[in-house]
Amino acid sequence: MCGIYGYIGKLDAYDEVFKGLKLLQYRGYDSCGIAYYDNGIKTIKAVGPLNNLKKPKILCNLAFGHTRWATNGEVNLFNTHPHSSFDNKFFVVHNGIINNASELKNTILKDVPFSSQTDTEVVVNLLSVLKGDIDERVKSLFNYLTGSYALIIGYDDTIYVLKKFSPINILKNDKGIYISSDIASLESGELCQLKDYSIFKIKDNDIINLSDVKADFVPYVNDIEKLNLGNFSHFMQKEIYETPAAIRSTYNNIKNINFYDCVKNIKKITLVGCGTAYHSCLIGCELFKELGYEVDCVLASNLIVNGRVGRNHLHIIVSQSGETADCIKIAEQIKKQRGKILVITNEPKSTITKFANKIITTKANKEIAVASTKTYSCQVFTFAYFCHKLKDANYHLDIETFEKNLKDYISNIDISTLAEMLKNKDKMIMIAKDIDYLTILEASLKIREIDYVYTLPMYSGELKHGTLSLVDSDSIVLSLNTDNDKSKLNNAINEIESRGGSVVKMENYILAENIDNFYKTIYSIIPFQLLSYEIAIKKQLNPDMPRNLAKSVTVE
Repeated sequence: MCGIYGYIGKLDAYDEVFKGLKLLQYRGYDSCGIAYYDNGIKTIKAVGPLNNLKKPKILCNLAFGHTRWATNGEVNLFNTHPHSSFDNKFFVVHNGIINNASELKNTILKDVPFSSQTDTEVVVNLLSVLKGDIDERVKSLFNYLTGSYALIIGYDDTIYVLKKFSPINILKNDKGIYISSDIASLESGELCQLKDYSIFKIKDNDIINLSDVKADFVPYVNDIEKLNLGNFSHFMQKEIYETPAAIRSTYNNIKNINFYDCVKNIKKITLVGCGTAYHSCLIGCELFKELGYEVDCVLASNLIVNGRVGRNHLHIIVSQSGETADCIKIAEQIKKQRGKILVITNEPKSTITKFANKIITTKANKEIAVASTKTYSCQVFTFAYFCHKLKDANYHLDIETFEKNLKDYISNIDISTLAEMLKNKDKMIMIAKDIDYLTILEASLKIREIDYVYTLPMYSGELKHGTLSLVDSDSIVLSLNTDNDKSKLNNAINEIESRGGSVVKMENYILAENIDNFYKTIYSIIPFQLLSYEIAIKKQLNPDMPRNLAKSVTVE
């Protein structure tokens, strides 16, 4: 969700922070702001994109900023970070949520004026009303604030970095000291991923650990130059076309895993995820069922752990970012009950991996567009390869041929005419059976989040149990049938067409034959991903940054 970036060093700090926040845009935001030091801390804020910020005319060596996705309080300049205390002595940017903000406003801060609707403003106002040494005031925040937070606090020419249940990182190199909520936005150098209840004080070139929490700076190498569009118009488009290479990289990373050891002595498997990751879990659930495992699939936000964890019960938690708040909460509860956790993630150093007994890392590289595409395919591929190896330990995949075939397949899909036909539709019904139904769940999500179109995915056999009443001459229905038996959806299609509705058979866009059943859903989702992208372009929407959405949902 929101992004935090800070810098102290010999370069122009405002420019460094602005560039850093640009790299965090993919997380989604609706306002932004930067605080900078100029004989005191000053702020620049804007509603909308970063380009709306007006750069100060001075050069500075300290700055920190924020891209905000509105949660507490509407989108306006008053609610935009950075926030200042009522006396303008302290400044803050914040990711997370202060659960007891209202309580603090009604007690210790009851006589303090507030200028925003946010929970964040309590942080700096609290620092202003507390007495004593500044370092001690900052250290005492953990005693006052409940919830989750990553904070950069500015006081004069000094900044403080605090971490509790929300990610934040510090990196130092020959250019200076950088702080970011996402390590992928940082250059190479010596990196410290802050642990919970960490507090650092940074002034000039000094980084001082004010907490009792151990902090390690380790070598980190990152080529952030790879995060560019190349010959593509948008990151979503680029990332769909990167799917074959991403799957090959994932294969190379997981091919030597002893998958049998992952499920040794396991009697029950529960797959857990949110959004797109949950849909990949649904595919994995079906594949495990085919092998005879007792398996279920649960939304992280809906899972109740108490009394469900046994020694022979494995929880497989899938999170692209590894920072999904609902998944982390579940992982923490399972760990407390000494349950077994296997994490599948694209970020091996993320928070959720700290709870895992085993980690499987997908190698989709960085995904910038909010809507996951290549990451979803890598997750599905991981489940498919996992189950292939469980079925036959000697199974071999010719990954070079797999990559080439998938690359050729994507290049030959022409969905533009269909997108033109659908661009003015404000609702669609989507029908399928069996595992194809799981594909249209993800397809439906893509069209909802990118194109702002209401889509209703359903089993084709359920159409006549109520939903058929919605069908008329204006109705458009997308059907999917990748089964060899092409008659499976015929009754539903006939019912739609007899009432004047139009049916688009999406299997006609799947230009590949004899696809291995374990990998079939990778092929079937891609035409839908390209369709959602093309519709967005024709509607003049930004497919990379859909409204109201964030890439990494770090609050529950």
